[in-house]
Amino acid sequence: MQSSINIFVNRKFSFEFFFTILIIFGIPLNLYKNRFYDNSWTVGEWLISYAGGFVRRGLPGELIHFISKNFSISPILLIWFLSTFALLSLALLLLYFCKNSFDKYFLLSQLIILAPISEDYFVRKDTLIVLLYGLSLLVLKFLYRRNINKITSIFFINFFSIIAILSHESYGIWGLPSLIFIIYLFERSKKKNPIKSLFLALSYLIPALISFLLCWIFRGDIDQSLKIHQSWQSLSHLIPSLGSLKELEPSGAIAAIGYESSRVYSSSLISKFNLSIFWHPGMWLLTIFLAMRFFIGPYKNLNQESKRIVLCFQLIAFLPMFLFVDIGRWIFMWLSSSALLFSFLENIFGVNVIIQTSLKLKGSRILSKIIPGFSSIKNYNMFLLFFGLPHCCWSVGRFLVSNPVGFSIKNLIFYFKVLFV
Repeated sequence: MQSSINIFVNRKFSFEFFFTILIIFGIPLNLYKNRFYDNSWTVGEWLISYAGGFVRRGLPGELIHFISKNFSISPILLIWFLSTFALLSLALLLLYFCKNSFDKYFLLSQLIILAPISEDYFVRKDTLIVLLYGLSLLVLKFLYRRNINKITSIFFINFFSIIAILSHESYGIWGLPSLIFIIYLFERSKKKNPIKSLFLALSYLIPALISFLLCWIFRGDIDQSLKIHQSWQSLSHLIPSLGSLKELEPSGAIAAIGYESSRVYSSSLISKFNLSIFWHPGMWLLTIFLAMRFFIGPYKNLNQESKRIVLCFQLIAFLPMFLFVDIGRWIFMWLSSSALLFSFLENIFGVNVIIQTSLKLKGSRILSKIIPGFSSIKNYNMFLLFFGLPHCCWSVGRFLVSNPVGFSIKNLIFYFKVLFV
């Protein structure tokens, strides 16, 4: 038994095949579970619209409502299409950007592409937002290689960023800072002084920054969430529901638009334990620590230092997001965006430049001791096989279901019931 496990964890192609199969079979499972209006935190997130006026996160829902109303297409089918398209496009972009920087099976794993599928947030906007970030980096790559001019590149970066921000305002917190920094580096490479370079970087992204500001001003209220709910009730003949659509008030993501405060960690959540043993904040810190080690990789090489500094840079941008629930989702977006950012910087500026920049920071050597990589490929693969990334509210159950072994069992049970029950 032990020898068979050793053979398995040392064969990379086995992991690639295994994760690919889980992705292929996990997508229908997710779509089946999220086929009703009543799935208020997944389907419901896509259905936030401008029915009650401009409000944060409303752009996708407004477009879905327009198409559904005018072409009599079920909003659920449109959400399924957008979710699938976003994930597959993100997978292709990650594999294109990161093929020389990361092992393919890491990109396919439950930390990156498999993450939304194994933890049932595939039918959410997360993959779309990371995809739009990656497309912005792709435009910057074309600009650097002079495949497009500056005006065209600035237009598309703002275009992708505005769509992302109007889909979920968190993009403005974690996505815009690195884009501004990259544009700043481009301007500095032309021997412009730092202040002028920063001013130009900010001025180029004024449309995206204004969109971000508007989302914080027009956060939404109870009246708007009610009008959004009523707008979908007018299309009830197109929307399957188990009863929530007939309710007088909305629930889930639509209702959250009317909340006076966001779902942040309270003192009760900070002191929460699972099974009276596992302290939630402590388990999330351990999860983040292990996720960073997986990102850094199994070998001691030059890339480890540069990966570590890029990952920590992006972590600073994500720190405000970790104050909210659904920490596992933020970890997925942090790791996937960091993989795209590292691969971009490595391709454009080179690993040595990143290392030289990191060495100027006094804490870089301390970080290398605090967050080491895995000592061997065997240990790396073994930990990866049994590592789970819960999307929300850490628990042993969610940890077991979200790791590759647990999720494969979940798939077997689902398809057995579909075929034989």
